[in-house]
Amino acid sequence: PAVRRSKTASKSKRKGNSFELEVVHKLREIGYEGCVSSRSQDKRADANKIDIVDMNEELPVNIQCKYTQNLPNYFDIRDACTDKDKPYCLIWKKAGKNGEQSRGTVAVIPIEYFYQLIKK
Repeated sequence: PAVRRSKTASKSKRKGNSFELEVVHKLREIGYEGCVSSRSQDKRADANKIDIVDMNEELPVNIQCKYTQNLPNYFDIRDACTDKDKPYCLIWKKAGKNGEQSRGTVAVIPIEYFYQLIKK
């Protein structure tokens, strides 16, 4: 059983890393060229629940990426982040069961930030 858990954990970590890189690629594509995964760049940020680091400091939010079956607890993750200067965004990709395709990806953001984004 320990070996199976280890393989599962390793597979989940690879999928999580791949998802982070997918988000980094999209952010670069839309103009945030300084974005990188904190796994490779900034261990302090990674420990601070920030998965995407913008080396150019232009990104207006802190981002945590999760690729899981169930929506993680946004509040617990946000509260673990000590950087309170930016809105906290959880980008969640629903993992498919038994090899199924993901049902989609969403961003969970504070309501005040959402209102700011859609303000006329």
